[in-house]
Amino acid sequence: MGKQLKINELKRVVNIDKFSKYANILKDTNFNDERQIDSILNELALKTPSREVLMKTKLGFILKEISNRERLSKKIRDKALNLRTKWKDFHKKLLLAPKYDVKCDKPTTENRQKARQALLKTFINTNASSNGNIFFDSNQEEHITFVNDLEFAIFNHNDNLVNNKYFNLVRKCIRVINEKSKIRNDFLNYDLKAEDLIKQYLVTDSPFKNFLIKQSSSSSLFSDIKPSTSSSSSSSFNDIFDFDDLIDL
Repeated sequence: MGKQLKINELKRVVNIDKFSKYANILKDTNFNDERQIDSILNELALKTPSREVLMKTKLGFILKEISNRERLSKKIRDKALNLRTKWKDFHKKLLLAPKYDVKCDKPTTENRQKARQALLKTFINTNASSNGNIFFDSNQEEHITFVNDLEFAIFNHNDNLVNNKYFNLVRKCIRVINEKSKIRNDFLNYDLKAEDLIKQYLVTDSPFKNFLIKQSSSSSLFSDIKPSTSSSSSSSFNDIFDFDDLIDL
């Protein structure tokens, strides 16, 4: 019988304080102690941190920067790059895994498709903004999945129901995309997950509430959609994420 691992020995269990300490040491571009850098990289390689930890510590970005420091040896630069690649590949594999949607009746499916079309149209229309928006290319499968993922998250947040609350969330989402370039760009740049966009900016207790209330009377988006409350049981639904800069945060 093999030896049982302790919790702190598991690869996915990370000491955030230790990772933050390592990040602060490694991000100093004037720090050239290769023995200590090598030791830290070896410690980091024992773990596979969550995407949230990588976002908080910026370690993905730091490792990429270390791999470009010409004054460091090739061995150290390659080790930093290989570790970053290993983490990125792990998280990319997680996000490429198929998602599972519920099997809906015909009216619900049609209404959800109309909602996705409304979201898609909004992303395309905001390409013309002068606010430095990231270009949304409707011909790229990767960009289309942004829309699918956003609608999927709204549907899940609403307990897998298509009703007035669902349509209100979609309308609010459209207004946010139209009016708030930073939120739009953060979402398209993988700095903001669909679920977090909904929780932070769409629900009634979000800090964005006043803006949404002010705008609510002016929206008549996809008013032709008739709500359906039917949705049940499950079937597979493949939303594919495909991107290269997962942890450049």
